[in-house]
Amino acid sequence: MTIGVSITVDVDAETGLPDGGRAYAHRLSSRSERLYGLRRGLPRVLAALAEADARATFYVPGLVAQRHPDEIRGIVAAGHELGHHGHTHRRPDTLSAREQRAELEDGLSALAAVADGRVRGYRAPGWELTPATLAGLGALGFTHDSSLMGDDRPHRVPAGAVELVELPVHWSLDDAPHFSATTDPAGLTTVWERECDCAVTEARHLTYTLHPEILGRPHRIDVLRRLLAHIAERGGRHVTHTEAAAAA
Repeated sequence: MTIGVSITVDVDAETGLPDGGRAYAHRLSSRSERLYGLRRGLPRVLAALAEADARATFYVPGLVAQRHPDEIRGIVAAGHELGHHGHTHRRPDTLSAREQRAELEDGLSALAAVADGRVRGYRAPGWELTPATLAGLGALGFTHDSSLMGDDRPHRVPAGAVELVELPVHWSLDDAPHFSATTDPAGLTTVWERECDCAVTEARHLTYTLHPEILGRPHRIDVLRRLLAHIAERGGRHVTHTEAAAAA
């Protein structure tokens, strides 16, 4: 059974710090770890994907595209697609409805300067999607979201006057929770490979989420390489989120 598998990468950089990093302007060590993801982690992730001839979806906050345009253009030049990950990477549930709409609009404007075509997919910072943000996505012409965990298969969710395709996520398929609790890369490899096997058995699409500052460390990048090899062994087909949404 051939299934579609989406590798997604959240390129948060310094906006991934609390409150979009605004309170961390003077905390050089905290910011340096995030910038490591762009300087070293991102090239390793891109190299691993190129080795496997796998296209991925990179979710990028608008501010990251503005501050680091060369790195984000490099993602597009390598054949991958961009998704919207907020503008300042502040969680929508901490913002007013007006601020949430501004996050969407400002992020779209910033990504337009570096993206190859209009960005159609969204992922809420912190995966904290709200009804106001969903309505804004529908009004602004988005086609899909990847923030919710109520299913493990693509499905449709109401977004104002329209519906979006939801491409579900889960914490067990994200590198961040794993490495906040342990330093063992092998454990994550086991979980991710097992989830791939289950998805093949159940004939369902599957989304993985990773971060360049986390999985892009030298001793962790083999988790991605081994996962990509396992997907190939199981007959998985790499699809971007736009492709997955179109097929749902």
